Amino acid sequence: MNNILIRDYLPSDKDAAMQCFRSNVPKFFSASDESWFESALDEPDGPSFVMVHPEEGVIGFGGYEVSSTYNSAVLVFGQIHANWHGKGLGKKLLEHRIAHLKANAQPTRYLVVDTILKVAPFYVKHGFEIVAHWKEGFRDGADRIDLRLVLL
Repeated sequence: MNNILIRDYLPSDKDAAMQCFRSNVPKFFSASDESWFESALDEPDGPSFVMVHPEEGVIGFGGYEVSSTYNSAVLVFGQIHANWHGKGLGKKLLEHRIAHLKANAQPTRYLVVDTILKVAPFYVKHGFEIVAHWKEGFRDGADRIDLRLVLL
């Protein structure tokens, strides 16, 4: 997987990013979140990245936002196209976002993410701790798991 590149998201990546999102519905995202994802692509609140395979094109997306009020940053919409799961690409995308945050954003104490129960172990495996479990905490009724990674 050394030929996979991570670069800044461009508006021309939108259709491919939407396909990536749709490939993860309903297993990892709710279909009702599609319009939210699309608005995040159109008007991002922070840096966003795509993971690109030289022949297949965009196979992953993820970004982060830095809070100007709280001492934290939030991971947003991290995803790998369903055809590419299980190859270590999620880890590579996560590591890229963390490195970019540390090198380019104001220093923050915490990096936080909210996700579903089946994804939480991925983040725990990469050093995040679970800080809250909200029964039926998402609009679609799925449990919400809040995690954080201490950066400073």
